[in-house]
Amino acid sequence: MNALDIRTRQENLLYNPNLLIEVLVVFCIMCRLGFPGNLAIVFGGEPVRSAIDYGASLVQLLVMLMSSGDTLMDIKLIDLKRKYVPVYLMLAFMFVMSMLVAWDRGKQLTIILRFSVTALFGLWLADRFDSEHLLELVYFAQLGIIASNFLCFTVFRNAGYHIDEGYGYIFRGLYAQKNGLGSEFAWGILLQIELLRVKRRRGHPLFRFFWGALGAQVFFLLISRSTTALFCCGAALAYLILYDRRGENAHRYQWGILYTAVSIGFLFMALTIMPLFAPLLEAIGKDATLTGRVPMWRGIIDFLQEHNTFTGFGLLQFWETPPALKDLHSYFPRDSWFRSMEYGAHSVLLETWLDLGLFGLSSYYITLIHCFRRVKKLTSEQYSLCSVIMILTLIGGLTDRIFSNVNYNSMFFFVMLGVACGWPRPEPERSRHRRENMIAEEQSA
Repeated sequence: MNALDIRTRQENLLYNPNLLIEVLVVFCIMCRLGFPGNLAIVFGGEPVRSAIDYGASLVQLLVMLMSSGDTLMDIKLIDLKRKYVPVYLMLAFMFVMSMLVAWDRGKQLTIILRFSVTALFGLWLADRFDSEHLLELVYFAQLGIIASNFLCFTVFRNAGYHIDEGYGYIFRGLYAQKNGLGSEFAWGILLQIELLRVKRRRGHPLFRFFWGALGAQVFFLLISRSTTALFCCGAALAYLILYDRRGENAHRYQWGILYTAVSIGFLFMALTIMPLFAPLLEAIGKDATLTGRVPMWRGIIDFLQEHNTFTGFGLLQFWETPPALKDLHSYFPRDSWFRSMEYGAHSVLLETWLDLGLFGLSSYYITLIHCFRRVKKLTSEQYSLCSVIMILTLIGGLTDRIFSNVNYNSMFFFVMLGVACGWPRPEPERSRHRRENMIAEEQSA
């Protein structure tokens, strides 16, 4: 390639707003997937990590502004869509409740602003790109994550490895723990498989390094030894295979109802039925307490029944509220390690209850159910993409905290809600007649 060709490509990048937007979107998705993670230790530490993290949020705002209009007069700071009204109402309710009860209102406002950007960016992705294009952008971002983890695996080993009490010297890559590594690559594998299904259905060619990228993600998932991530990946893949085999006649689940029933039912079963089978489970080498989660959940529920039951302590704020954390510790025996825990209920249901109370938890479930009310009207690609994200969110959230104000779980959760609300709507009769008249006038002219 000569200098003229290189210059032409650079000019096309600079003056093609759509291409520039997509490059920025890939960067934002890559940051939400975990970049720079532990590599920040090598390149400057926490200031670098924070700069990229907050910078990615600003870039998300920038790309939404850049795509909102062709001229400066057309740009909208917030481009609200009528179809996303249930999601907007849920966010507004959660934010107002959080500001009323938060221990540190300044910090709570920062969390709300960043969570809002993540939520709006997820809805924007679902609204702007179809399934194939969106999954392609995720694929390119995932290539960056794979390359970063290979650097941690081979070059910057002090950043990528750590000592774990249960497993010894293990690889964690960009993430704080091996489970974080496994979870991210479980998401990457399933979304790449979904991209494969879409491309084959449309007859489009695969990218050159597609299979190599998939193999690399499988490798990282296996060395993470994260059983939850492996189970999530296997369950979602099994569902996609069954759904494909049944074809157009396949039954579609109302994922909002199923999510609500399973998350509540699982917690109820763990607290009431599982202890009855403890001797049997222990006899076959299984932990009936789910690695200590069951007694922790019981203590948290006892605490919540007496403290801020309906209002919670603020969005993502409970573990940052010293008086509330001190009160929670008092619900456990003095010789218990629960007396020193400082982060994580290991259950999305209980985390949401701690942060937003029963009012916020109810709005969360109601919004999910409402967004999936037209599940039969979704296209096959829309439904399968929602199914992949929902299965990963559901299973991961049963025993772990998965949401934050900026991570990929939160971003893809709102992508899912956006896709679920994006079912094809018939064109209003008046608009259809107006469009037909305009076409007739143009033809006659």
